[in-house]
Amino acid sequence: MTAIAGQQAPDLDAYYGDFTSDREKAALSVPLRLVQAWANNDGHAVAEVFTENGLMILPGDVFKRGREEIGGFMAAAYAGPFKGTGVTGQPVDVRFLGDDVALLRTHGGILPPGETQIAPELAVGSTWVVVKRNDIWQLAAYQNSPRGDGATLRW
Repeated sequence: MTAIAGQQAPDLDAYYGDFTSDREKAALSVPLRLVQAWANNDGHAVAEVFTENGLMILPGDVFKRGREEIGGFMAAAYAGPFKGTGVTGQPVDVRFLGDDVALLRTHGGILPPGETQIAPELAVGSTWVVVKRNDIWQLAAYQNSPRGDGATLRW
């Protein structure tokens, strides 16, 4: 699934794959919203996908807590090394830990401007802890790690 500003909407059936229940699709709306915010290179929209006190943990000892820190970090990234980039990902596991908590795993990565395939050095495996608050699924914690041969992504 790729969502980059100016491109056609992603094929949601292909994105969801085997995760077809309404409940799974609702939880998987969180990565979709983050992908869209990234497509717009909008750090504060990325932060809005998180809960107020959400966590972002990335390679290179990056640890951000709360929407303000996450939004500022992402805004700086879009003004610098990730300007014009997109992200893509595919769910590989969905587990519900309760009625309002799910653990998601995705494989994906960063797409440099104009690219549609993930370069091996930009591939990541991600873990998402999503929670349902006031009937909206939000991101409570996100962590990714380099994935596959040649993966070297560092923030």
